Amino acid sequence: MVVGTITHKNAPVLRRVWEQMADPKYVVAVGACAVSGGFYRNYATLQGCDRVIPVDVYIPGCPPRPEMILDGIMALQEKIRKSKQYL
Repeated sequence: MVVGTITHKNAPVLRRVWEQMADPKYVVAVGACAVSGGFYRNYATLQGCDRVIPVDVYIPGCPPRPEMILDGIMALQEKIRKSKQYL
């Protein structure tokens, strides 16, 4: 789960952590800052973590409502259920 603002300085660290994750890899971007950079429009903020790592489920909101978190988790469960690895 990627939660919060990602800076250009932290982007290589996020990429390295993603590369070191065991397969299967699933990423959930939680909140407006992780999804699109939020209201930060400056030289230091990355405009969405999907520019560094692939994202499976986006949960928008600032802050996201609990119902949205549950919907995102259920969407990820459905994606895992439909994947060919677990059939």
